[in-house]
Amino acid sequence: MAQQLFVTESAVSKWERGVSYPDISMIQGICEVLDISEHELLTASDDYRQREIEKQAESLKKTKRNYTWIWVAVYVISLIPCFIVNIAVSGALTWFFIVLTSEMVAFSLINLPVLVKKHKGLWTLCGFYVSIVLLLAFCRIYNGGNWFLTALLGVTLGLSVVFLPFVLKDGLFGDKIRRNKGLISMAADTVFLILLIISVSGIPSAALELLLALIVFPWAYLIVIRYLKINGMFKASICLALGGIWAVIQRPLISSILDGKPFRIEPINFADWSSPDYLNANIMTSICAVCVLLAVIFAISGAVIAAKSKK
Repeated sequence: MAQQLFVTESAVSKWERGVSYPDISMIQGICEVLDISEHELLTASDDYRQREIEKQAESLKKTKRNYTWIWVAVYVISLIPCFIVNIAVSGALTWFFIVLTSEMVAFSLINLPVLVKKHKGLWTLCGFYVSIVLLLAFCRIYNGGNWFLTALLGVTLGLSVVFLPFVLKDGLFGDKIRRNKGLISMAADTVFLILLIISVSGIPSAALELLLALIVFPWAYLIVIRYLKINGMFKASICLALGGIWAVIQRPLISSILDGKPFRIEPINFADWSSPDYLNANIMTSICAVCVLLAVIFAISGAVIAAKSKK
């Protein structure tokens, strides 16, 4: 023990006989030599809980190692026959890369979260995205066609809509980015959606015009809910009013863009609910009226709350 702690044998002897005590800075070294925890040393008792935790931790590490090696074996066993068959049949590596990148997708979802220690979600998402892009690229090389850009933008848009708000909450980014994650996510989704529409229909196109006209409402809701410095009742009132406006203008707006007709509000006739000429306009006008009524109620409630807060 004296050799491992780099002290004299007489010093250890004095500790054993209670003549002196080791310096506090040596506690960690003593615990390592005796293979006990600091709690066990200081309390002169067995720390069964700590030993159980350490045992479970070691068991978990062993399980993770075995899990990783089993999957590595699965990947290798599946790749080798594909490599040999592709070379033997085609004389070159062609569809083998599709199999390889497919296994990369599986690896990013199954093994990568186990291997990384920090920012697991971010690393998993990045690995999945890169592997998906490579898979699409090799499928395009093998099969041909002009669909790669559309597929790439579609995948990017889908992942952005679902995961970007959570990615921006990660501690890797600054407070300013985390506070404005809604705005950043919405901007990214809008850009990817516009690029996707352009890749499908080109410029100019009715689909692009329709998108630019309709995207105004989600942006308006975001600005009202997130950035207007008013109480929640006023925000609800504005959102309801926007919903009422949308109910009335959405069908005429879509018809105007797609059919090239002048924008015109549909005729209303509450006395006739059976004719298709009036049915949709009657329903949407009723929805608009309800939204406006609720907007007025919420606005009054907001004014009352604001008055009370000033008092």
